Amino acid sequence: MGITIPQAAARQRLEEAFEWASSGRPVPEAWTQFAQQTFQMAAKTYTPALGTVLLARATDARVDPLSIKTEYGSTTYSLRTLGHEVLVPAARQLGFSIRNTGQEPLNNQPFFRYDHMSAVERVRNRPEYDRFVAGVSKIGSADRDEALAALAAFLRVAINAARQLADYTVAEGALTVPRVVAAVESFLGEGVDRPRRTQALIAAAFDVTHDDVRSRKINDPSRDYPGDVQAFEGDEPILAVEARAKSVRATEVESFVSACREAGVERAFMIVLWPAHQALPAKALRRKALDDADILLTIIEDVEDLLLDVFGWSDLSLAAALRTFTVSVLTRLKEIEATDHSLAQWVSLLGQLRSQADGDD
Repeated sequence: MGITIPQAAARQRLEEAFEWASSGRPVPEAWTQFAQQTFQMAAKTYTPALGTVLLARATDARVDPLSIKTEYGSTTYSLRTLGHEVLVPAARQLGFSIRNTGQEPLNNQPFFRYDHMSAVERVRNRPEYDRFVAGVSKIGSADRDEALAALAAFLRVAINAARQLADYTVAEGALTVPRVVAAVESFLGEGVDRPRRTQALIAAAFDVTHDDVRSRKINDPSRDYPGDVQAFEGDEPILAVEARAKSVRATEVESFVSACREAGVERAFMIVLWPAHQALPAKALRRKALDDADILLTIIEDVEDLLLDVFGWSDLSLAAALRTFTVSVLTRLKEIEATDHSLAQWVSLLGQLRSQADGDD
């Protein structure tokens, strides 16, 4: 029936590995390199999956590293249970990155549908998945101590990733909703590099509510789904967002809805952040989208409305949601290749938030 891994024992092993990772003690170079490669993979869910696999093996050397569900075989365990109950809370408490902010990052394809990694048939990026499975399989010959060393290597990469992001954050006490909204309005108000800034901010907003958000460069000719930003569950897009930094007409919204219908995307977001934009007939367009295309359409035409919505619907604490957003903005700006001035301006605005908080003390 499989193996049940005691959570208390797993947490103890994780803390041992974390102490090792935080010290100057050497860690295996091969696992450091594989962890770094996993952190760069397009599918963010592979990162917590790798950490969970190494933790499982470091706790019980009998386990099959390709396990997803306990029911698959006598040496399999529940990847999601161990990941969500031990690794995810530890990442938040100890301060290492697993590239996901939600409480259940392994409730995504391919780990949701299948019982074992060897049985996975459909993935968005097959070569990447095959590289991940090949790397994970190598821990199958390791004993508990060797697996602990591999886990320490993973955690050292995860700690460094969190520190790189922390360089651009401010203390949580400095992050309030009004201050963050004002910072975003100031950022867009410069009028510089506005299309990229707008798309980066919108992608970062959805990072607060979804685990797998994908954004592409402006005018990317390789688009295979409508919109500038999509949220995915496994290899399927569950929503598409059109990010606009210019006025939008109702006919353009209708065209976007039609594109979503053709692509099989059931939720469409038209987000317009442009001061001269004339308000759209949102209720009428939403009703038409449902009646004609069976598409749930959301129209947002204001920065404050966007941020209040995502902060309100996030499953994170408000403080964590604010921090996730401010960090993600910088990541998304880099991803979309915004100008150096845009990057510097966002960092400067974060510094101003810190100064505001110090002035309140």
